[in-house]
Amino acid sequence: MKLVQKLAAVTLIAASSFAAQATQITSVAGVTWDTDHLGFTSEDFISLGNFTQWYGTSAGSPTTGTNLNAVVAPGTVGSFLQGAGVINSFNGQSSGFVCASCQLTFTFGGLKFDGNVANDGSLFDVAASKSSAFFNLYSRATNNFTHSFQSETELQRATDGVLFLGMKMVNMLEQAGFTPASGFLDSYWNATSGAAAWNFDTNTELFKTDIWFTASASLQGSRFLSGNGTAVGDSISAPSSLAVLGLGLLGLAGVARRKKSA
Repeated sequence: MKLVQKLAAVTLIAASSFAAQATQITSVAGVTWDTDHLGFTSEDFISLGNFTQWYGTSAGSPTTGTNLNAVVAPGTVGSFLQGAGVINSFNGQSSGFVCASCQLTFTFGGLKFDGNVANDGSLFDVAASKSSAFFNLYSRATNNFTHSFQSETELQRATDGVLFLGMKMVNMLEQAGFTPASGFLDSYWNATSGAAAWNFDTNTELFKTDIWFTASASLQGSRFLSGNGTAVGDSISAPSSLAVLGLGLLGLAGVARRKKSA
């Protein structure tokens, strides 16, 4: 009878842990979201953002971010696509995922343009871009960055915060009709750094990646493009809650072993 009671108790712990997981609200570096969000895709994570992008002779850097130095005409061979923007929707929330005076921003860069489709089926040098490309999200304590920045000083505000998620590119594919001045571009990324890297390291997207980012942009003037994008993937709750489940399962195993030895 006591054994049955112990099994029931440990099973209840495990079941409670599963229930907690089902409605898990996770908060990391000031960003709060439901890791079991139900959206219009099978994945439980979706984020929307607006950005400005450009081509430059510098690849930018995951640590120092993008820069406006030596901006060149879109499609210049040997140039690097880069940009910066603001997240305006996070897992179904258009507000509340950061504090009222806070902001979630992002920068990307290092996507090398070679204009040679025959090389790898892309207008970009995919092999080189895998080494240089980066995509970073930052949790900022102030909300004074806009993607319509006018100076290098304003641009650097995008990285003035805690690194929420840092990613490296695995692959990229242009959609039909893409040109350096307009069109849709799909890219696939793996979480490699940042406070939330563990939460997004799921390998559930194409090419066994963590995040699929699909974006479109169009030229505004002669050098800069305005765009919007959607990031899709899966996220999981904090290790601490999973640890509770692990303890429950270990308890079950221990009870079973004691019963067997008796």
